[in-house]
Amino acid sequence: MAEDNDQMKARRVELLEDRGETSRFTSAEIDEKGKFTIYTTDIGKMPEEVWGDSDYEFWVTVQAEHKDMLLLALVEKLYGGHFSAVDEFRDFLESKGIPHKFENWA
Repeated sequence: MAEDNDQMKARRVELLEDRGETSRFTSAEIDEKGKFTIYTTDIGKMPEEVWGDSDYEFWVTVQAEHKDMLLLALVEKLYGGHFSAVDEFRDFLESKGIPHKFENWA
């Protein structure tokens, strides 16, 4: 039985953890309704100087109904113009443990 969007588990990946005078943490998440968000939190000197607070958060969201557009745009950016796009994409899926099916015809 296919999962309903409301029953999906939220999924999250950490993209950046850079600690310093101003620390920056960036993550991407797909929530339980399928909405994709990439967000950043800055903590430390810069937000205190600019905003008068110890942290500053900002994000970009793509609604679930537009994720296919996002997926195609990212695949185009990563593999567009690559002679071996299919092989590279298959290798990527395998390296991440993402289920897929490779087929060919001659």
